[in-house]
Amino acid sequence: MNQPLRVETMIRAKEQTHSSQSRAALNKRERDVVFLAVKGFTNKAIARELNITEGTVKVHLHNVYQKFGIRSRVALAALVMK
Repeated sequence: MNQPLRVETMIRAKEQTHSSQSRAALNKRERDVVFLAVKGFTNKAIARELNITEGTVKVHLHNVYQKFGIRSRVALAALVMK
């Protein structure tokens, strides 16, 4: 299985698990940011790739952290890879 599809599948699975626990699902842009963050992109690189500001990347990550009840990028990667 190729890596991008595997990460996207894991993100969707985690969304479904957390959605069933009354957490909101991620929107498309949040999924895009998570996908790149888990691949190791910096906030600046994510911003360039998605043509958004670095501040917007931070906001999306903050929202994702809140939705999944985590506090860091490392926790996000661990959650997705679980």
